[in-house]
Amino acid sequence: MDIVYICCRNRIEMGFGLATAYFQLFLKKLFFQPIIIMRKYTLLFIALLSITYLKAQEPLDEFEVYDRLIARKTQSGYQEGTPWTNDKMYVNTVEFFGYSPGYFTGRGCYGFMIDMMEYCSNYEYPITRIDATYDNLPLIQVGDGIRLNNDTHSVIVLDVAIDGHTVTVAEGNYNYSVHWGRVIDLADPSTGVTYIASFWPNVTAGVSDCEINTHVRDIAIVSPAGTLLKSVYHTEQSVRELLSELPKGYYIVKEGAKTYKVFNRGN
Repeated sequence: MDIVYICCRNRIEMGFGLATAYFQLFLKKLFFQPIIIMRKYTLLFIALLSITYLKAQEPLDEFEVYDRLIARKTQSGYQEGTPWTNDKMYVNTVEFFGYSPGYFTGRGCYGFMIDMMEYCSNYEYPITRIDATYDNLPLIQVGDGIRLNNDTHSVIVLDVAIDGHTVTVAEGNYNYSVHWGRVIDLADPSTGVTYIASFWPNVTAGVSDCEINTHVRDIAIVSPAGTLLKSVYHTEQSVRELLSELPKGYYIVKEGAKTYKVFNRGN
């Protein structure tokens, strides 16, 4: 009888021990596994945010912007001759002239301009306003929006000629439809340019603001992609002289704490 009792007691204790172990394992999974999963997905989310942030910081490529614009030429709703009137409205999805996403609505040609600008910049960059002075015309790049006809019509730039002010554009509500390929000389007073809209970073001032003919002490010239092309200290050369040694095109000029974007017209 004692032997049977001891065996039964041992089996009961063993069963109780196994049950306790399984219960502890259950509690561990119940309480700790969600924490592990939460920690894992939190780290993954942070990593994705970091990747997105880094991607947004990559410099824009004018060729990629152009390719995105031209790709829309064959998309439904944007093809040549597609009806586009003031009945068409577009609400901004990125910051536009200081307005938060969703707080600015463009109609007709204006909506077309905002829509195209956001699309070709991959919906990543805020759009700012630049005064349409003659000195600022060389700042214009592919993908910029132009308000013209004395503030009554909007277009988006597809190409900029070597003179820096003749542009090829796409536009909505041109004869009540979408139109591609019109060439406009923005320097012609009859064009009535009102202002420029741009998503390109570092567009801060026109050529005249850079005092391009004055002599400087320290200066750095950088490509739009961020490559340092020229760095000169204690120079007696003017900015124009330094730029004349480089090909025609856009450059970032850094003079002390000031940064300017200029168009080098060459000799």
